[in-house]
Amino acid sequence: MAKKILVMDDDPTIADLLREALADEGYETFMMTQSLRFFDAVQEHKPDLILLDLMMQYLDGRDELRLMEMGEHKIPVIVVTAFLDAKNEEEWFRQAGVVHIVYKPFDLDKLLDLVRATIGGPEEKKG
Repeated sequence: MAKKILVMDDDPTIADLLREALADEGYETFMMTQSLRFFDAVQEHKPDLILLDLMMQYLDGRDELRLMEMGEHKIPVIVVTAFLDAKNEEEWFRQAGVVHIVYKPFDLDKLLDLVRATIGGPEEKKG
């Protein structure tokens, strides 16, 4: 069974680009563009990895990370953001489960490499 990745970005163009690129690599992908439904999607799909935007309406990425702390599973997160000041909050993000911060505009190939480095290939067995 392919590893699952949840893409959360309020920009449908970026979310769809990431979803398609990950699906082309063989991952099972889910896309969210409404931040208010993020936590439910995490509970429903139980992804192996989350790609998370920071700057969104209603609940931003920090809010989403706080919600995830209430969940049962610790899921690695790669933040994909245009918020350049995220580097000033790196320690907080690391403690919240963020394994990498990628800044927009991003290099898609490098982002896919980070995904593989974080969770392995789509069909690789976990630890």
